[in-house]
Amino acid sequence: MPRRPHASVDLESVDGALEPLVRGRGADLSTALQAMITWANSSSFRELLMRESGFPLRDDSAAFLLLNQLIYRVTARPTDMADAIRTGRSNVSKIVRRLEQEGLVGRMPDPDDGRQSVIGLTSAGRALGERILQVSLRLYGSAFDEWTTEEFDLFEALFVKFVAGLDKAGAGVARTAGVRLPTRRRSAAT
Repeated sequence: MPRRPHASVDLESVDGALEPLVRGRGADLSTALQAMITWANSSSFRELLMRESGFPLRDDSAAFLLLNQLIYRVTARPTDMADAIRTGRSNVSKIVRRLEQEGLVGRMPDPDDGRQSVIGLTSAGRALGERILQVSLRLYGSAFDEWTTEEFDLFEALFVKFVAGLDKAGAGVARTAGVRLPTRRRSAAT
């Protein structure tokens, strides 16, 4: 049975429909964070990083995401990778095999639980990770060209403090990202 077409709602008749929901204290920060996260997770940005860094699995975004996670994590359990790149554990095993075939990752027993394994970057994977970081820095680093050292240091300190605050509030940032958040206090910003 064919579906009936839905009647369209005239958005101009809905109060506030043509205004963003985000407003008030922190609205600009929230909007900027959302824009940055969306850009950094976009297919177009990821494909640019893959292409310009020489990622060998040209059309394998999942493999790129997994390798990129290892740049920051050092080693990780496959279950943690599944959560980070939004896929199933069985798929992570397939992705890891593709990366192993390219000589980019290896496995070893988990030092905290010998019944499990962790994956990490090989020498070739680390070299590729360095290229990915260089391309990333080239793409976003120019945003800081007109900043003073003090401005950059203050921004870095406050942003790290913000992320650590999210983690402390129970958001699980460090666990989900698989990193140790910096704890050093810097300048008057903290």
